[in-house]
Amino acid sequence: MFVRRTLVVLGLLSQALIVAPSNAAPVNWVNWTSGTAGASGSATGVLNIGESTVDVDYSGEIAFIQTAGGINYWNPSSPYISALVDNAPDTTDIIALSRATSKTLSFSVPVQDLFFAVVSLNGNGYRFDQDFEVVGFGAGYWGNGTLNRAELGGGQFQLNGTGEPHGVIRFTGAVSSITWTSLTNENWNGFTVGTYGIAPPIPEPETWMLMLAGLGIALLAGLRRR
Repeated sequence: MFVRRTLVVLGLLSQALIVAPSNAAPVNWVNWTSGTAGASGSATGVLNIGESTVDVDYSGEIAFIQTAGGINYWNPSSPYISALVDNAPDTTDIIALSRATSKTLSFSVPVQDLFFAVVSLNGNGYRFDQDFEVVGFGAGYWGNGTLNRAELGGGQFQLNGTGEPHGVIRFTGAVSSITWTSLTNENWNGFTVGTYGIAPPIPEPETWMLMLAGLGIALLAGLRRR
């Protein structure tokens, strides 16, 4: 009984370290600061999270990029706000894609729960190397449509769009990078990303052993008092 209780409590403790809010919370959206369009494009940005910053790097095809000013394709904001997201992207920053090629995003430190906002995934889709969930979708700048998830096997997960979907998906847990492939060529579709914050560090095995030992002593003391 003591061992079982110890394992249960330890499991709950480990989950508490990495589980994000279950209700709507503010999302920190990336500020794209520079980029080069083209078949082998690249872009850099920064996530301002309290007093900390996380550098964001994108590599892959870019149809065009907005880093300051331009049309606000995130208007209306309704498709990007949901039970998990308090706020839509708050600038006009966007990276537009048009080719069925591979793309990669990477972060200088792992972020907690990566939110991936999409504009106008018209008859197209993305195939990711990590699992995700659809957070919400609705009528956006270019029209309306739906987003849905499909598990392909082999560690591949696909976001499919019908109509003219705008919305948000979420990669849960700590995310240091993602890679995806656009399924078809398209005039353009766009994206940006955000997060709740920096992911908490995962304790080293030695730390886990110390935590387990301390927890065991506390539980044993409690059982003795009973």
